[in-house]
Amino acid sequence: MAEGVTAEGGALRGARFALAKFRPPTLPDSLVTRSALHDRLTAGAARQLTVVVGSAGTGKSVLLSSWAAARPAGTTCWLSCDKADAHPVRFWAGFIQAFRVVAPGFGTDAADLLALDGTVSADITASIANDAAKLPPGSVIIVDDFHTAAAAVSEDMAELVERWSAEAVQLVLASRFDPPLRLHRLRMAGELCELRDRDLYFTPSESRDLLANFGVQVAAGDLALLHERSEGWAAALQMVALALRGAADPARVARALEIHTHTVAEYFIAEVLEQQQPEVAQFMLDTSILGELTAGACAAVTGRQDAAALLRSIDAANLFVVAADEEHTSFRYHPLVRQLLHAELRARDPGREQKLQLRAAEWFESTGDTRHAIGHFLAAHLTSQALALLQERVAADFLHDPAAPDPLDLSTVDPASLTAAPDQLLALAAHLLTWGDPVRGNQYLDLLERAQPPILTGPRLASRFATMRSVHHALMGQADQAIDQALAARAIQEQALLTDEWTATVPMILMSAYEWLEDYPAVEREAAEALATAELTEPAKLLVVPGARALAWFEAGRLADAAAAATAAEKQARRLGFGQHFFAVDYLRVLAGLALERRDLDTAELLAEQALSLSERGRPAFEFLTLLDRARISAARGQVRDALASIEAARLVLAATGSALLARADELEALLRLSVGDPSTPVKLASGLSAARGGLLLARIALAAGDHHAAQQQLQSLSSDDLTPRLALIRQILLAAAAIGRGDPTAAGSVGGLLEAARHGGFLNTVVTTAPQLTSYLIEHSAQMRPGPFTQLISAALEVRATQPDTCRPTRMPAEPLTPAELRILKLLPTSTYLQMAATLYISRNTVKSRLRSVYRKLGAASRTEAIERAIDLRLL
Repeated sequence: MAEGVTAEGGALRGARFALAKFRPPTLPDSLVTRSALHDRLTAGAARQLTVVVGSAGTGKSVLLSSWAAARPAGTTCWLSCDKADAHPVRFWAGFIQAFRVVAPGFGTDAADLLALDGTVSADITASIANDAAKLPPGSVIIVDDFHTAAAAVSEDMAELVERWSAEAVQLVLASRFDPPLRLHRLRMAGELCELRDRDLYFTPSESRDLLANFGVQVAAGDLALLHERSEGWAAALQMVALALRGAADPARVARALEIHTHTVAEYFIAEVLEQQQPEVAQFMLDTSILGELTAGACAAVTGRQDAAALLRSIDAANLFVVAADEEHTSFRYHPLVRQLLHAELRARDPGREQKLQLRAAEWFESTGDTRHAIGHFLAAHLTSQALALLQERVAADFLHDPAAPDPLDLSTVDPASLTAAPDQLLALAAHLLTWGDPVRGNQYLDLLERAQPPILTGPRLASRFATMRSVHHALMGQADQAIDQALAARAIQEQALLTDEWTATVPMILMSAYEWLEDYPAVEREAAEALATAELTEPAKLLVVPGARALAWFEAGRLADAAAAATAAEKQARRLGFGQHFFAVDYLRVLAGLALERRDLDTAELLAEQALSLSERGRPAFEFLTLLDRARISAARGQVRDALASIEAARLVLAATGSALLARADELEALLRLSVGDPSTPVKLASGLSAARGGLLLARIALAAGDHHAAQQQLQSLSSDDLTPRLALIRQILLAAAAIGRGDPTAAGSVGGLLEAARHGGFLNTVVTTAPQLTSYLIEHSAQMRPGPFTQLISAALEVRATQPDTCRPTRMPAEPLTPAELRILKLLPTSTYLQMAATLYISRNTVKSRLRSVYRKLGAASRTEAIERAIDLRLL
């Protein structure tokens, strides 16, 4: 083992790494040297970032390891990531240590900063970038399996990439999916070198060489057919090689040539599994029910005491297992291989599979791992045992556990049969609702409510049912209904003196619902109620409550308070490992909004995408809100089409819910339409807004029409006492804009007053984007403003002005209008595939294609992207 840092910096003293983490994997004897890809990797030295993105089994690690071996000695640093690196401090500790293999003094300052802060900061990434710039030109750092750490470290890595000096060190990231690092910007700037699945697939000659290295020779015609059917996938070719190694039987060669994506199962079982020793094959089949292969779990399931030795032998034989830890004590099957093995086990002996599942369930239950135990009990068709455990743990797991559970296989569960066990049926509904399946969860709630004779008896069951109804309404953005059900649950709890973790969720629901209704004092009351609830867990108190308060403060316009609360929540999330939990959504949205307000659009975009990735997993209301956040960021960039597309996608998420949140989409669309010279649509949308927001929008419409007196009258009808600090500032901005438009000599004083208020409140983006009249005024009078306090403001105003010309292109309606059927297709175009359109509209795929061709022709578009942009211009989307 290697300790992260010794005397040079105590920050990493607790981080211990296997030396193998910093060494490229050993190259297999069957290696095929891929010189063309080596050359492409080498050419990336002039780019800011190199990425190698490919699915499992495409040979990323082998390619990079062979490239590293071909490079001059002492110039390549290597870091192999694993799931433990999802902790940011540990990842950056390993990143620093990787450099120290070739540069022993690397990262001393960064290590000291980690020791001081215990978190990753901009100063640390800057220090790493500075040290890297001092290394000899031609150096390379390769980060393999970056996808295992990307979610936790992407923000810091994005910052490092921005600072990276490609002249000294080439930065290479290998991942199964695109790292969230704004790759499109690097690509547009010519600063991205990228290899992808299509590049990693073997060529026919490479396929021939790989087979030859396994001692397999096939005729040229057979090789061509094999390559066509395998599509050059390295894992499939390896299966063929293992099957044919040493075989002279032409029939086996012919069977190998039958490989297709959809027949890999038959091929793998017949030509790989059955070629193993019987005890190895049976061990692989039996352990396929396990997601993680440890000696303990494998021994419990198979009854074999030599499980550890068998695991090592399977690993050594390259039989598609992947080490899950540095010590090679835990493994997992390649996902496709596990699926194939499990299906074969079930096909051969369903009774044996059920026994194995029961052994696994009992073993996991004995170790306290109830989550895995529940899944295995269900797989063993022991629904009662599974749901008894679920009933006991569902609320606690959601409030305590930072990791989402694997989806439960409920195919063997008949909900109707559970009406005799309402506690278990309710627990199942709660699990589905809290972990992202609101549709099915609500179906189970309906079943409970409709059961005859009624089964919702007793205060405990009634309060839990009302709580889950409230959760469902909240997930769908139905704030009023969520509040009604939550208060009903609370009333039952108080009357019956019920206290448990289920009751602790009520104030959490109410904080979100009241914020959506802009009842900020109620949010504060519920926050205090939550903090006083003894059953509320530490993560909920340190993340959910501060996040909800931060969001309420941000929306109200108390930016400093919001920033402090959101930053504190983020720090606690990192400490507790909840950075990828749904609990992080509120504080991430606030941090994104604050970045947008200070016009740091790249940071805002990154944070908003992180929030969206957490909220789009079965939580429609939160997905809706984060899509609107993304729309605001696009609007700030001047990308009106993108913003409108995001709004339309958001509306589809809450379609048919009647949610009050839809008014937020109306208001944002109205502002965007107004910005491109469309006053009629905003007038229609204003009618659905609150009195304050509707009045402010009507004032903006009047200003856009040049009717400054009407705008002033509209604004004067709004009392500042009834407005939040944010809306009061917007009113102040619009009053100043009206004064500017009228040529009122008091305009200068009005502008000065609002600028002071904005500076005091921390507002920047709001000032320069609310009224074009004010933005122009600031630019025209920039010479008269003090350079220090107003430099950033003037720069922002100029930036906003620069984005405006592209948003005001005139549009021309199509000569031939779209039919209602074509309009229905067009509405689905931004968010749906052909198959999804066909399923949604109950039409065939060919009908979808023909209607889309007609839509493209009428819009004068040659692609999906052009059609969407044209439709947005024409206000058809």
